[in-house]
Amino acid sequence: MKIIEVKATHLAKPFDKPVSDSILKCAVRDIILVEIFTDEGITGIGFITGLGAGNGSEGPLLKYCIDKTLGPMIIGEDPLAREYLWEKLFRNTTRFGRKGAMIKSLSAVDIALWDLAGKHAGLPVYKLLGYYNPKVRVYASGGFYRGGNDIHEIVEEIDSYVERGYPAVKMKVGGKTVREDIDRVRKIREAIGNRIQLMVDANQNWNVVQATQFCEGVRDLDIGFIEEPLPPDDFDGHMELSRRTNIPLAAGETENTKYGFLDLIKRCGVRVLNNDVTRTGGITEWMKVTALAQCWNLPVIPHGIQEIHATLCSCAYNCPMTEFFLPEHPLQEFLSQFFVEITDGMKVIDGCIRPVDVPGLGLGYDPEVYLRYKVQ
Repeated sequence: MKIIEVKATHLAKPFDKPVSDSILKCAVRDIILVEIFTDEGITGIGFITGLGAGNGSEGPLLKYCIDKTLGPMIIGEDPLAREYLWEKLFRNTTRFGRKGAMIKSLSAVDIALWDLAGKHAGLPVYKLLGYYNPKVRVYASGGFYRGGNDIHEIVEEIDSYVERGYPAVKMKVGGKTVREDIDRVRKIREAIGNRIQLMVDANQNWNVVQATQFCEGVRDLDIGFIEEPLPPDDFDGHMELSRRTNIPLAAGETENTKYGFLDLIKRCGVRVLNNDVTRTGGITEWMKVTALAQCWNLPVIPHGIQEIHATLCSCAYNCPMTEFFLPEHPLQEFLSQFFVEITDGMKVIDGCIRPVDVPGLGLGYDPEVYLRYKVQ
């Protein structure tokens, strides 16, 4: 079996109403779809995501990386040689691709190769990898800033997750003053009580002093972890913050490859890894990063991309849960409409999801949605 074509397609759908985290106003959801075709008629599908087509989005750049650099390198190769192909793409882009857009693009190619391998074997990828537990616990992700005094809306949103049976929830912080964010988190904890676990995500927007002030202000609220309190390259700051608080630090959603995560673990005092399969380097590298975390006895709680992380978390004993966005959430709505096969097959039952039981990753998409939102 040989690869005969690699095709990248950029799709984008504007939000009905923008939402914001602490640093980014999100108005558009991008999907960069990758399809790998073979001479035996088997096609592998992968994808990565972006935010804000035509307004600072990385979508066109990612498509270019795949079309002009990575795709041509694997034409004529055996698609089942995933380890070889990963190393070939990584080593041949060393001068301009150790992190960032090229690794994201490599991630999409690698995901498509795993989907293809599952279809070739007639197995779901979670069985191809060798699963640990097909039931994956999830937490509901939300609590984005909505403008103005939005706390009443957010309390209502978070409380709805509790009522639906989610065992944990996460909300945004870092977008207002430290005092205002402490008050927001306190109001959420008062509303939901101690029924479920509560985590927060600052999206890299604080310095050590601000993050310390926040941690002091919420230390009695039983916070499960604080995600990305500091910029990702502030290694010394992370280590200092980890010494100042007993709230576990989580990071890694913007980190790339096992080499980056080794630095994160050894130099930052991070106690929860949020490796994202669409940024880390695909499934091949995600599994290595997760094995690395096992060596340090650290949990992995992936960032977003429930369509694939349900599969991966079921194959690693140190993944206690994964992030989950409801289908109607602005960041998830387009993905849910597009990947209809997996949306229909992945329901939250008793706070858990399961990987879909079809050959590959189950990334079959709606052709009408494809044509409607394809960027020309």
